[in-house]
Amino acid sequence: MKWFKPLLAVLICAPGFALAQIQDSVFKDYKTFERFVDREAKSRDIATLLSILGGRDELTSEQIRNIEGQFLALYPEDFENVVVFNRKDLGNGITQEARAYWIGLRYVYFYFMLHQRDDELVVLRFSFNSLPDKMLKEF
Repeated sequence: MKWFKPLLAVLICAPGFALAQIQDSVFKDYKTFERFVDREAKSRDIATLLSILGGRDELTSEQIRNIEGQFLALYPEDFENVVVFNRKDLGNGITQEARAYWIGLRYVYFYFMLHQRDDELVVLRFSFNSLPDKMLKEF
């Protein structure tokens, strides 16, 4: 599993948004965000998740393709299940949550920091890992 270490270290942060990034990382509301993330995660479309949730300026297209290739090798089947297993309100519209997706005994964990503004939900931070303790350290 050493070949997978670069994927374990993937952490996408979007501290300073340019206009294009805001468009990518902004959702109408939580339900829209949740539908998007669940659809893309269950179908293992990591390239789309990375691109839309802030990775477009952090990673090259080649890096995104490589990460997706590693991810698909580790998770050869679409996920059937999802659960939000940790959600924390940080105040002033900012929350963080951890999600688990799985099929059989294969799990992947996602972390999100979100900001609910007056009329939109912004993804401030996104990461994923095959180890739950990496996500739990964020809380």
